[in-house]
Formats: sequence, structure tokens, C-alpha cells
Amino acid sequence: MAYNKLNVFHWHIVDDQSFPFESRTFPNLSRQGAFSSDHVYTPEDVTSIIEHARLLGIRVIPEIDTPGHTYSWGKSMPELITVCWANGKPYQAIYGQHGEMEIFNPIEPRVYSTMDALLREVKSIFPSNYIHLGRRSNPNISRWMTDNKINSTRDLHSYYANRILDIMRNISAIPIVWQDVWDEKVELSPGTIVQIWKGTSDDGISDEWVPYLNEIAGQGYNVILSSPWYINYINYGHYRTNTTIVNLEFFKYYEVEPLRDFSGSDDAKIRILGGEACLWGEFVDGTNLLARLWPKTAAVAERLWSAASVNNSKDAQFRLDVHRCRLLRRGIPAQPILNGYCGNYELSMPNAMINDPAFNYDISPATDLITTTIKSNSATSYLFDATSSMITSIFASLLLLMNITLATISFKY
Repeated sequence: MAYNKLNVFHWHIVDDQSFPFESRTFPNLSRQGAFSSDHVYTPEDVTSIIEHARLLGIRVIPEIDTPGHTYSWGKSMPELITVCWANGKPYQAIYGQHGEMEIFNPIEPRVYSTMDALLREVKSIFPSNYIHLGRRSNPNISRWMTDNKINSTRDLHSYYANRILDIMRNISAIPIVWQDVWDEKVELSPGTIVQIWKGTSDDGISDEWVPYLNEIAGQGYNVILSSPWYINYINYGHYRTNTTIVNLEFFKYYEVEPLRDFSGSDDAKIRILGGEACLWGEFVDGTNLLARLWPKTAAVAERLWSAASVNNSKDAQFRLDVHRCRLLRRGIPAQPILNGYCGNYELSMPNAMINDPAFNYDISPATDLITTTIKSNSATSYLFDATSSMITSIFASLLLLMNITLATISFKY
């Protein structure tokens, strides 16, 4: 991360498939919700990751995503999950076929007491004041909505969001929310960060996210842009850039200029904190994670660190091709850019293969190099310190072989 000027690790630490965060307050969440007892982040693991990141100038921001994506919670706390009804009677929803299996019941008081306790625990562990909250009917809920004059599903979503945001205010944490909360016109407190993810296009040309950027920043909210940088979208064939036609789909990420069509004031522009490159893990695990990330994410990092005038992808491909060889030298199996060869750096690449789910490496020295590649106990140990008043960061969800998210943010402290 630091080697690529990425220094905020946004950790999407729980999701539907697994609850690997080992909570001291609710230990059964990971005991019953993780893939296995080995696939968890113990308190010691979390502390170690935070400290390792600190030494590299990297801030760690956790994400606890609700009210959806909560199937793993229901394995130990089924009372928190919405009961499914059809034709006047409850039914057993099937995970993967019915979204109801992964949604908190917004009228269940234990949802809020559980979230209050868990968010307090998270706040006590992570030194950053930022916590990402995620946020993307049955007869009882319908009756409750009528009694409480809540007239629509959107209003119900707003009710839930406001309850969780109240908890965040009470623990003095700064919330980061996905765009959906803003879409639902929830009143957000000053300082809330809204992450834009809608308006994503496969062609890299359709900037459908621009109106969101203008409007949200114009309303006084801080903004992170992730729409144009979804690294998990793969499309082959020709992609037309502003200089040439290339077969390398990741150049669409490089040519994004977030402020090209921004029409807001200078004050609104300051509220655009930066961008995230997201890599969701439906088709990514430990076998292909690093190749998917690099060097495409390095291209996004260069884009976010560079002036708007530095936008020639034809030139960038040669810089990134050289950088890809640097990554190989450090034992990172970055995918090719050009049809070149990185010399003897490639000879030791079999030793850089992932050998267990913790992404541990044992990189042997290249025989004809003066310097040796780094031998490390963890995949992050190849990083070096990088500090600046303008912070470029990474957004990652390591749920142990599932649902991985990677991002780059430009952050101001």
C-alpha cells in the first residue's frame, strides 16, 4: 500500500458470508458466523494490523455494514433478522435466493442495543474516529409503520439510519455512509462522509456519477468517489482512450478526472476528499487477489496524486509497466501491462505464490541481484513508510477469501 502511496486501509470487516471479527462483547458472532475457528480476526490480530499500519503511515477505518448484508449475524442472533412472510404466513427464506435472509428487523429494539454495544467496542479498538456504516415487509413491520406514521419503505430506511447515526454521535465517531443514505434524504450531521458508488459504467466514458458529486458536495457533505473505479469489473477488447486505442481495460481508470465536470463552488470542491478503487470479492479470493489489484490500483493512485493535466494513458502505460516490474521484484504477482519481460525479477515468482489464507510469503533472493527481495511474515510487510499532508489511501475488505474491497482515497487530516 505505502509503496503505491496508499495510506488509509478501509476494512470491510464483516458481511453476509462471514463474521470474522472476533468481538469480546458478542463472541458468538464469530464463533457461529465465521467460516471456521481459524478464519477469524482475534483482538490480537486486529491490534497487530492497526499497529503495523501505523508504522507505515496508514490509517485503518473499519466498516460494519448494516441493515443488509447481515446473514452471518443471524447464525448466532436470529432475533435480529427480519421474519419473512408471504400469503399471510411466515416462510423460511433461502440464502442466496431471498434477500430477506440478510436484513435486520428495523423495529426490533435488540438491533439497536446490539449495534450500540458493538460500535462502542469497535470505537475502543480502532484509534481512527471514522467508522463506515455501510447501508446499502412483513405484517408486524407493516403494522408498526402504520402505528408510527411511517408511510413508505424509504421512510423506514431513514428511521433505521437515524437511529444508527444517533449511536455514532453518542460515541463521538465520524460516520462514513454509502450514497444510499443520502438518496433516502436522511438528515446527516456535519462532517459525515458520503461515499458515491452509483453511476458506474463499464465503458469508462459515461460519467453518470457527476451529478451526484456536484449535488452532494454542494449540500455541504464531505464526499468520497468510488463509482468510476470498480476494479472487479472486467471487460476485454478495445477501449478508446483520448490518445489511442488499447486492449488494456484498466486505462479507463487512469483517464478519470473527478473534477473535470465539477460545477460547484471552491468550498464544495474542498469537500471532495478523494476517490476509492473498489474490488468486490464475488470472484476474488487469495488465489487471484494481488494480480487483480496490481497494477490497476497503482494506475488509480497515480491518477489521484497527479494534476488534471497529467492524463496521457499512452505515456502512463510505460511508467506502470516499469512499476509492475518493481512490484514483481517485491514478490507481488502483479498482472502484465505490456508484452514485455521483467528480466530475472520474474524467475523467483513461484516463490511469491500465496501459501496460506493469511497471504504469507517466503520470497527467496534473486540470484543475480545486488539487493534481495523482502522476506516477510505477512503480505503487508513489503510496504514502506509514506507520509504527506494530502493522504492517498486504500479501501480493502479482507473477509478471508471472500468479499474483498480495495480502494484509494485522497484524504486530508
